[in-house]
Amino acid sequence: MTEHSEFSHIISVSRIGEEEMRVSVNAPSEACLRIARRMNLPKVHRLCCQYYLQQEGQGVVLGRGDLTVEFTQVCVVSLEEFEETMRTSFEVRFVPEIKARQSSSDAIDSIDEIVYDGHSIDLGEAAVEQFALELDPYPRAPKWVSPQDGAFEEGENVILEEENKGQHSHYEEKKNPFAALAVLKENLKGE
Repeated sequence: MTEHSEFSHIISVSRIGEEEMRVSVNAPSEACLRIARRMNLPKVHRLCCQYYLQQEGQGVVLGRGDLTVEFTQVCVVSLEEFEETMRTSFEVRFVPEIKARQSSSDAIDSIDEIVYDGHSIDLGEAAVEQFALELDPYPRAPKWVSPQDGAFEEGENVILEEENKGQHSHYEEKKNPFAALAVLKENLKGE
C-alpha cells in the first residue's frame, strides 16, 4: 500500500498484454473504514471494481472499470443518514512517468491519465479516486426531492417531497430560497 492510499491493489504492468485482461478488486473492511474517513462519510460498506486492462504500447495501459460502492451518506437537508449504492463505469489511462514527462501534448483527452512508476499500477487507488470524483457533494435522502437536481436558485419554486406512512405529500413555497428551511423546520417538529 502506498503511504497516501487507503486501499491499494498493485498489479505489475508486465502481466498485462495486448489481449484484454480482467481483474477484480474488492476493498477489505479495514480499507472501507479508511475510505469512509477520507471521503468524510459515516460508512463505506463495500467497494469493488471490475477492471478490463489492455496494453496500448510504450507502457501505456488502458483501463475500463465497472465500480460499485455501497455506503452511508448524510443528507444536506435533514442531516439524517441514508444508504446509497453507486454504480458507474469509467475509463482511465495509466501512463509511465517517463512518457508523461516527455509528452508535450496540450490536447484535452477525454480519458483521465494516471502517472505510474513504470513497473506497476495501483488499481485500488484508481477505484477510490473514481469514487471521490463521482460522489455527490450535496447528497439528499430519497424523501427530499427538488427540481433541477437540487439546485435552489432564486426565483424557482421549491418542492419538497416527504414520504410519510406510504403517502406522498408535496409542499410548494414562494420563490424564497429560505422556504425549504421553513418546511424542514415544520417537518422536524412533527417527528
